[in-house]
Amino acid sequence: MTLEVPAAFAERYTQLVDDAPAFFEAMLTPLPKSFRVNTLKATAETIVPRFAGYGIGIKQAAWYSDAFVSDNPALGSTLEHFLGAIYVQELTSMLPPLLVRSELQTATTVLDACAAPGSKTTQLSALMNNRGTIVANDVEYERIKPLKFNLERSGTLNAVVTNYDLRSFPQMSFEVALLDAPCTSEGIFRKNPRQMLSWSPKRIAPSAHRQKQLILKTFDLLADGGTLIYSTCTFAPEENEAVIDYLLNERPAELEQVEIPNFRLMPGITTWQNRTFDERVRMTARVLPHHNDTGGFFLARIKK
Repeated sequence: MTLEVPAAFAERYTQLVDDAPAFFEAMLTPLPKSFRVNTLKATAETIVPRFAGYGIGIKQAAWYSDAFVSDNPALGSTLEHFLGAIYVQELTSMLPPLLVRSELQTATTVLDACAAPGSKTTQLSALMNNRGTIVANDVEYERIKPLKFNLERSGTLNAVVTNYDLRSFPQMSFEVALLDAPCTSEGIFRKNPRQMLSWSPKRIAPSAHRQKQLILKTFDLLADGGTLIYSTCTFAPEENEAVIDYLLNERPAELEQVEIPNFRLMPGITTWQNRTFDERVRMTARVLPHHNDTGGFFLARIKK
């Protein structure tokens, strides 16, 4: 069966991207395998020769020295993966922790609000060198088990796991928070292309409604001067810029420019389907699959 981009999806997003043919071609191209070196257990300098010895070709990302891509599906079968020296992870999933890398050097309290299965939590821990405290929360109890497994396998010692609906999370104060919000997941169609067959724009509005509740709660859990990274793996402006616009209207939030050296980003949009957003929303960032050979993503860096 030959997969095609749904006509309604194509019509909706042709106007949103810079190069529609390249965008849709990328959406139908399999996503490269990728992993992150877990610096709690290894270094890129030790991993590279090991994979060369296995005959597994890997290429280091220009924007993150611990990120590698490969065409070989055997990454998850290596001893390094089993022992937690590497973490098989989508490239876009590595971006949110990198946006707070400087803050993590001194932060003592960090919240990963929707943490399972733990890719970002373990990356946060590595960037913190196992110092401070990370609260890794997830609402779905069945996802707690893989979260705990990945924390243990990676040698993460500075994380505690909680199982709250974030909207009823106890009032605490965090210097850094990550909200990788549940979304319609359009950006992972390259990884799971058959999901395109069940795509429907009707799912966007209820998802956006929940995201607005989650971002307000996460912002309220920030300490004064704290940093919140909001991210999704979807293209829908209703779940991205519109959520940030809502936060700016409801809370004393400030946006900071999203920048990742050597990684191509598109600025957030300020108009969509007869809606106009706060001009500051341009400081958010969109990740399009054809720009960096990744999945799709959205990022916002917010200060309290």
